[in-house]
Amino acid sequence: MKTPIPYGCRKQLVGRVKYVLSFAYGGIGVFDTPAPYPNMTTQIDFLKQLINDSVYTKRDLGTSLAYVSASGNDYAIYIAMNGSTVGFPTFISSVVSQLTVNLRRIHGLGVKKIAVGSLPPLGCVPANTAPFSFQQCNQAQNALVNHHNQLLLQAVTNLNNQTNSNSFFILDIHGAFSTVFNTSSSRSEI
Repeated sequence: MKTPIPYGCRKQLVGRVKYVLSFAYGGIGVFDTPAPYPNMTTQIDFLKQLINDSVYTKRDLGTSLAYVSASGNDYAIYIAMNGSTVGFPTFISSVVSQLTVNLRRIHGLGVKKIAVGSLPPLGCVPANTAPFSFQQCNQAQNALVNHHNQLLLQAVTNLNNQTNSNSFFILDIHGAFSTVFNTSSSRSEI
């Protein structure tokens, strides 16, 4: 697969847009964030416009794979605005609910294979290990990540049942990061 063309460069690289396009913007979320970029719903609107403009056909979408990533920006903004994780389980439910709506929209546009990334163990990123002198992960935050990932798995299972397909699947980012962390920590003990 070729390197994805950023959506913002689509007009300059018209010939390559047909094959792979990235709607990703750093700092965005499922919901609006302070970043001056579009949220996930707006990004899906961009895809819909490309379909309306005949850049992509139903056949193109039917043989395509969409990767959807919610990397935790919504949660970082929530903590920054509220100062704590109080009320987080309810907020996690709302994020996964909106993510589910977005996945359903992408599928409704004609994309038959949709991968959605699980959240990595965010309690292990440096900003969240600082209170522990960078020696251990923040287990409370990782528990919240696990809650998100469990709800996401339930949502993907429900979407596959509702569409009578295996169109939706989870890319296990959490497992990949955990393997690296566990391998690194066992090597440092040797």
